[in-house]
This record gives sequence, C-alpha cells and structure tokens, in this order.
Amino acid sequence: MTQALSGAAIAAVIAVCWLLGRPRPKILRSTDASAVAALNRSQMELVLPHQGEERLSSEPGSLGEVAMALPGAADRRGRLQLLAQLERQFQLGGEPRRQALAVCSAWQHRDALPLIRRGMRDSDQQVAALAAEAMAHFRGRSSVGAAQPAPVKPPRNVSRTR
Repeated sequence: MTQALSGAAIAAVIAVCWLLGRPRPKILRSTDASAVAALNRSQMELVLPHQGEERLSSEPGSLGEVAMALPGAADRRGRLQLLAQLERQFQLGGEPRRQALAVCSAWQHRDALPLIRRGMRDSDQQVAALAAEAMAHFRGRSSVGAAQPAPVKPPRNVSRTR
C-alpha cells in the first residue's frame, strides 16, 4: 500500500512541476495594429509596381550598352569574363543585380543558368521576374539531347536472343 501511495505522490509532484513549468499564453498588451498595418503598406509598396514605372530594359544603360559586349559561343575567355562580371554585379544586390539578370536574359547562354536559378529564388520580386523571363528561353526540350541521340544498348542477355 505504501508503494502505491508513494507512486501516486511522485506522479502528483511531476504533474504539478509540469503545470507550473509550462509557458503561459501571452495576452496582447495592446490591440492597436496600426504599426503593423503601416509596415504592411510599406512592404506592399516595395513589391507592387508603380503605374508610371517603365520596363527595366527601356532605362538608359541597362541593355543598350552591354548588348554589344556579349561574347559569342566560341569566345571562352569573353564568356568567363562576362560571367565573373555578372557574378560581381549579382553579389552587390539591388539595381546591379537587376541589370545582371537583364544581361543574362539578353545573352541567352547556358553558362548563365546558375545565376538565373539563383535569381529565381531571390527575395526581390523584380529580380525573380527577370530571372523567370530569362529562364523562359531554356524551357522545353533540351537541345543537347536532340543533337546526339543516345545509342541503343543491346539487352543484357544478348547471347540468348541470337
């Protein structure tokens, strides 16, 4: 009988400790949500485009100047230099990042795909939209697989089929 009572007493002590140690729900000190609403409005202004705003490509110096400097497919050194420059611009963030993705969109080269993929996960909505626009060129069938069809392998037990 004493073992049952001591077990019940230990269970009661554990239950009391558990109830006292639980975090209590916090009640809002103030129901005024005007600060939260102001923050939401300021964040929405950053995301939603303004009606008088023009496209990024129509700005002076965004694509017009770099369209001539895009290297060809055979120019390996030029491609590597352009990729390094785009990587530096992408690291800066903001307007240089948008310009880098606009160049990637105009270049349409496979070497820019890692940069475009990172741009699609960017928190800036304009950068993500530019990256999606640049990625649209690469959607669909792969040109690498179409150029060289895979050779058909014989079955593993080819000796039994002859």
